[in-house]
Amino acid sequence: MIMEFTHPQLGQEVQTLAGYYIPVEEHVLPYSEREVVYILGHACIEASCCGAANWSYIQVPGFLVRKHIRGGGSTLLVSEIETIQDEEDRNTIRHSLTKKHPGAQIEIW
Repeated sequence: MIMEFTHPQLGQEVQTLAGYYIPVEEHVLPYSEREVVYILGHACIEASCCGAANWSYIQVPGFLVRKHIRGGGSTLLVSEIETIQDEEDRNTIRHSLTKKHPGAQIEIW
């Protein structure tokens, strides 16, 4: 499925009910003659009944279809991505990212 992806503002803390997360870096991973967009960040739960926690995360929106179709300046950039449906592709990408960023929790859309 092709959808629009709004690139996050890197380094900007995003408040949530129990804490916050910070998207830190945006990368492109070459994969089978395509490019996989992923965001590396940090998350922190500060106010939970279960305690506090900190961790690194990787968010994988999908394959880059068209980069920066709109936005810029004071408006966040938007690209078109294709979500990664094939389970073998998802597992291979997850394995590659785990090798590059050990310990990060990975979410593939």
